Amino acid sequence: DADADADADADAKTEQLMTSGSGDVDVGEDVEDVELVEKDSSSNRNHEEKIPLEEDPNDHYYEPDQAERPPVDGNDVPEVEVGEEVEEDSPEDGDNAENSQSVNPEDGGDNLTPKDVDEFGNVNIHEEEDTGGEEVEETPYNDPNAEDDDREKEKEVQGPLTDHVDVHNIPPLPNDHEEEHKYKLTNIVRDHGLLSTQSVPTTTTPKVLYTPLLPDSRRLKIIVTGGAGFVGSHLVDKLMTQGHEVIVIDNFFTGAMKNIEHWMRHPNFSLVVHDVTQPIRLEVDQIYHLACPASPPHYQYNPVKTIKTSTMGTLNMLGLAKRVKARMLLTSTSEVYGDPEVHPQPETYWGNVNTIGPRSCYDEDKRATESMVYSYRNQNNMDVRVARIFNTFGPRMHPNDGRVVSNFIIQALQNKPMTIYGDGSQTRSFQYVTDLVEGLYALMNGTYDQPVNLGNPEEYSVKDFAEYIHNMTSSKSEITFLEKSQDDPSQRKPDIAVAMRELDWEPKVTVKDGLKQAIAYLRMRKFLRERPGAAKPRHGGQEDY
Repeated sequence: DADADADADADAKTEQLMTSGSGDVDVGEDVEDVELVEKDSSSNRNHEEKIPLEEDPNDHYYEPDQAERPPVDGNDVPEVEVGEEVEEDSPEDGDNAENSQSVNPEDGGDNLTPKDVDEFGNVNIHEEEDTGGEEVEETPYNDPNAEDDDREKEKEVQGPLTDHVDVHNIPPLPNDHEEEHKYKLTNIVRDHGLLSTQSVPTTTTPKVLYTPLLPDSRRLKIIVTGGAGFVGSHLVDKLMTQGHEVIVIDNFFTGAMKNIEHWMRHPNFSLVVHDVTQPIRLEVDQIYHLACPASPPHYQYNPVKTIKTSTMGTLNMLGLAKRVKARMLLTSTSEVYGDPEVHPQPETYWGNVNTIGPRSCYDEDKRATESMVYSYRNQNNMDVRVARIFNTFGPRMHPNDGRVVSNFIIQALQNKPMTIYGDGSQTRSFQYVTDLVEGLYALMNGTYDQPVNLGNPEEYSVKDFAEYIHNMTSSKSEITFLEKSQDDPSQRKPDIAVAMRELDWEPKVTVKDGLKQAIAYLRMRKFLRERPGAAKPRHGGQEDY
């Protein structure tokens, strides 16, 4: 019957496997016990019955390590003396023949390190650099006592890492020829080395920024909250070009990915999409806390979120800094002075702020966060810094954030009316963003821990500033006057004596030179909307808070 025929066929196949050294069995294939399944027709259920195989002394059984050699009789195995080379017929061995030699324990082979001998017992020959007979004294890369000239070499941009990767030991991709495989791997390693030393040019940041390779003893791990924003992204550029590891924390409430996308492929850069109102646990050395909407239309769009971001976000960052013993810098604002009665404003001035006005959600928040920072310092002996930032402008500023510089430039380029709120007699001072970044970096890495004003004391009335931009852009716009905003400061000018004395810092870029860069940035990217005004943030609507 059918069951009997199936059993007979299985016995025949088993006997064929037992008595043949080649047959249908590939070289190196393990021969397993054959399991025959007998079907019980009465119960209609299957059960297994194992049939033991009888050993035949003429059969050839191959161990896994013999998989690459053809089956041979025991009498055909050649005898090999110790230290004698064994030639194989594999065509791939010809490429490595010049780079290997046999190992003879009697000739000093016992002194070889594991790195000098491969898995087949061949000695790897390492080519030595020709030094012209002169001794070369190596200096440890992270030796704190290294010479100054060696320190300077650490700052140089390191080249591609191709020389440190052996592409021959990486298995090829399917259907790849050997030369094509090596070419692809070489390009991959080259590109990886390139991305480890520079930024990628983008539309927003077309200039290539280079990063040095620092030793572990000098490379810091640094958090920048709000790092995808206008000021934060420029600070990230500064830290990356110093060779540090940077972690950006941003929820993109007002930030933009385009501001940091040129670093996304760099191994020293990390992005964490996170709201600082929620705690986060990371191991870092420094924290720059910039996260908070800064322009009046943005922080007034959702005042409750602004309050939560400033207070809860600062508490969370202070808690993180306390746990890991990191130094923290808070970016405060000139708004803590309110509508000042002292001019210019020194750090000792306590301010004149309306605690319940439309600007209070930002002004009073920053005053409260300064109090938090120094309370943590006094109670927990923490290392803190506070920067009071005055009006700042430059590339990557939001084109429709409703601030003076961006509004005037967009309106002038569009030949639309340039709007001034009030009679234009109120004064402002404007600093270029790179000057601010240098000040933040100097404050963080200095020893002074009291609040510091960071701004440009070059003061303009709003009306004069509008006419200045009008002339620079050759605009056909008319200057119009609207009703003055509530609690709008009548004058604003920083006293930077403390920054000059304690940080050796003062602005380097003039307002005229900075405006040329800002106008070119906005004109080239055509950030021209039909009607200039503040763009609403993309997240965090009223229903969320």
